[in-house]
Order: sequence, then C-alpha cells, then structure tokens
Amino acid sequence: MFYKSIIQGRLSFGTQKSYDKVVKMFEYRTETYYKGDIILKLEDVFNPVELSLNIPRYVGNASEKSFKNTIDLLNYCAQFAVAGSIQTWMIESGKILNHATIQPDSDRSVVKQFKKGEQLFREGSMNTEALEAFSKTIESYEKHAQAYERRGWVNLRLKHYSDALYDFNKAIMLDDSIAFAYYGRGIIASNEGNLEEAVENFDKTIKKSVALESVHWRARLRKAECLIEIEKWEKAAFELKFFTKRTFAPDDSNNRRKPKGYALYGRVLYEMGDFEMALENFDLALESIPGERKEINHAETLYYRGLTKQKLGKKDFLTDIKASSEEGSEKAKELLTELS
Repeated sequence: MFYKSIIQGRLSFGTQKSYDKVVKMFEYRTETYYKGDIILKLEDVFNPVELSLNIPRYVGNASEKSFKNTIDLLNYCAQFAVAGSIQTWMIESGKILNHATIQPDSDRSVVKQFKKGEQLFREGSMNTEALEAFSKTIESYEKHAQAYERRGWVNLRLKHYSDALYDFNKAIMLDDSIAFAYYGRGIIASNEGNLEEAVENFDKTIKKSVALESVHWRARLRKAECLIEIEKWEKAAFELKFFTKRTFAPDDSNNRRKPKGYALYGRVLYEMGDFEMALENFDLALESIPGERKEINHAETLYYRGLTKQKLGKKDFLTDIKASSEEGSEKAKELLTELS
C-alpha cells in the first residue's frame, strides 16, 4: 500500500570531511541496508558547494517501508550535521500517520549549544539566556541559519526590532526555506505599517511551509488582516475561506484563532455584499467561549453584525449596535446618534 509522503528541509555538515563521509555512508547504506528502497536519490539531495543535504520539498507516494527506510537514513545523516532541520509526514486521506522532525543530535559543541538555546526559548521566560546561547551557536558556526532565526524571535520578544530583522534576513540568506523567518519579517513589517511588505512575507511563509504546519495557517490569517487594512477584500476572502473551513488538531494554537477568523471573514463578506454569509460568520465568532473572545475585537464584531442585520432587514440590529456602543465602539455611538 502506498501513502502520500512529504519531506522537506536541510542539513548542513560544516566541513568537507563530514560532508564526504555522510555522502559515502548514504550511498553505502542505501545499497547495503535498504537494498535501494529509499525515496530520495543521492544526486538529487546532496549539494557539494554548500556541503549540505537539501530537500526543498518532496511530495509523492511511497510504501510504508520506503518511508521508514528514508527517515531512518536521514536520522543517520543528521548525526554528522552541525545545523538544520527536516520535517517528514506520511498521510492517508488527510490523516497524519507518521510525522518526524529530524535535527542534528551529537556531542558537538555547536549542536549542544543550539539545543540549549532551543530549551531556553521554549521556556519563554529565559530570553536573555536564550539570546546568549544562540549567539554562541553562531560564533561556533556562522552559517547556522536556524540559530539566526531563533535569535530573531528572541529579539522580537525583547522588542529589539532592528536586531530581529537582521537575524531573520540572515537566516533567509543562509537557508531560504525557513518559513518562520519570513513570518517574523512579516510581523515586523505589519507592526511598522508596511502592509504590502507584510503581505509579501506572509505569502512567502505560506509557500515555504505545508498545510500540515501551524505556521502555514497563522500566516494566512495575518496575511488576511493586512489585506483587510488595504481593502483588498477578495484576496482577504480567499485566505479566510481556507482558514475558517480548516479543522485543526486539538493541540493546535490556531483553534483559539478560529473566532478571529470568523470575525474577519464576516467583515470581508459584509464589504463584498454577501450579507447572509457575513451574518453566519459573525454569529460563529460571537458564539465562541469567553476565553477565545480575546482574539477578536468584540465591540467591532457586534457593530458589523448589527450593520449586517440592518442590511438584511432584521429588527434586532439595534441590539448589537447598542451592545457595541456600551463596549466602547465610537462608530456604534455615532450610528445611534444618527438613528435617534
């Protein structure tokens, strides 16, 4: 039986000696251990100029045995790497049967330093220590794209925006497949009001990631927000239709963003004149549990739902406008004044 398989990422080996060794072992193990039953071909993935194993994105059908052989071989190669990450998925009818993240795992100091930074980064409260760990990683191996990308996020947390942008740019220069680096650049551009630039970076995030990754959908939502700001309603609708129809895994943070997606989609549909669908999405946004409402502008959503109801000739539209006014919406207050 064959399954849809997706593999993408890169491993960097740092030195010619390590690169030559891993190429030799890849070929030997493919023939000896796996009898050629490997998804990837040596000549397609190894880059002698960059001393790397590079898989921009493989998508194809493979047997379970071929997939597992390939993952096992990539894990073996990762022992020789100093930097990088490879993501792999095996899927059947949209269900993930196997997912693995392959990263360097050895006693080499650069690997240990990066892993230390990763742990501190995940803890969230050790930003200064994480910054130092990633900086030391870069000192040990100046082409460590992931260390630059992660340091960029730490700098973003610390509001060191110019430093964060430098790190994201450096990460992309070294490895243009890192979706999170584009996402970070998009957030910076958005915060600075450079909306067209933000859209471009969020679009890059979408293209560099796959729909199985959380960042792919976060980027679609952020891209839609920027498109709304510049009143590109149809393009925003395209992103939000996909986002709101998506079913996320229970532990995916995009679940708490769903109400925001409904609210934004409702606004876009209102502007496009599809009032029935707009009302449906506003209802879904406002029916969300209180803990999720922090993701939406509650007063604004009530205001636009009220306007939508008014367009549809519903008598209770004033209830939403009044509630929006009570929550501080100036637009709702102005409308009530006009109507009175």
